[in-house]
Amino acid sequence: MPQPSEAVRPAPAERRTVDRVRDAALRMTFRAGWRVAAHVPEPVVRGAVVGAARLAMIRQGHHLGLLRRNLSLVTGRPTGDDLLQAGVASYLRSFWEVLALPGWSRAEAIGRVRTEGEHHLRDAYAGPGAVVALPHSGNWDLAGAWACGTGMPVTTVAEQLSDAEFAAFVGFRERLGMEVLSHREPGAISALAGAVGRGRLVCLMADRDLDGTGLAVRWGGQPVSMPAGPAMVARRTGARLVPAVCRYEADAMVIRFAPPVAPRPGRDGLVAMTQEVADFFATELARHPQDWHMLQPFFAVDRGARR
Repeated sequence: MPQPSEAVRPAPAERRTVDRVRDAALRMTFRAGWRVAAHVPEPVVRGAVVGAARLAMIRQGHHLGLLRRNLSLVTGRPTGDDLLQAGVASYLRSFWEVLALPGWSRAEAIGRVRTEGEHHLRDAYAGPGAVVALPHSGNWDLAGAWACGTGMPVTTVAEQLSDAEFAAFVGFRERLGMEVLSHREPGAISALAGAVGRGRLVCLMADRDLDGTGLAVRWGGQPVSMPAGPAMVARRTGARLVPAVCRYEADAMVIRFAPPVAPRPGRDGLVAMTQEVADFFATELARHPQDWHMLQPFFAVDRGARR
């Protein structure tokens, strides 16, 4: 979406009003969706997802342009319309699942997930503990519900956009069994380390660098900045750092777990650990790019970052 010129840019008070209205509308959408989405027949949902994805392709805005570019960089080739539409459909599928999750039983949520390499996670969780690093692919809320439902209570961190919106999503995730911290919370690393000590599974989104303090690594040859938190928590607690990537199949979501990343000392060690996570993400998402829901600037060439 083009940015307004300075001459027509809303004043700060007007922007705050627009933001409040937008956030209120978003909360109303989610509250209504959380009540009814699980009761919509899935053939209807699948048809609606396909139709909405096709409609989105007619007028491609700013975010679809970013998704197209990110998919090109992750695959190493131009993103055709078929892949872009599949990416939009995957995103919409995850959106519906988030709305439907509170209405699913524990057994139904677990039954919608398959795993690959689950023993890597189970062995780590049994001792000394596990920190799971995930990208924004598939449905990470469903992954968290699966973990909680199979005996591994999750502690995670969520981006805090506004207080009311954050409270709504904290409540949603708490109903699934998760403990949620704000990314703005002081001492979050210590709180996450404490969660490991309490026998909880720490699951962290590990591709986007939200606050600009991440580590410079490479993703399939492209420079990126990724958060240090997963490696820091794992190294501080002695827990195993387990990368994981979610992808969709026709009737299930698959979570693929990698072997644990070996701990390494010093800042260079944090970079090396995070690089290993990035390598796993890059390899898996190049195979299933349509399920990577990265509609924001990510690679350094687009973020203006320097290596």
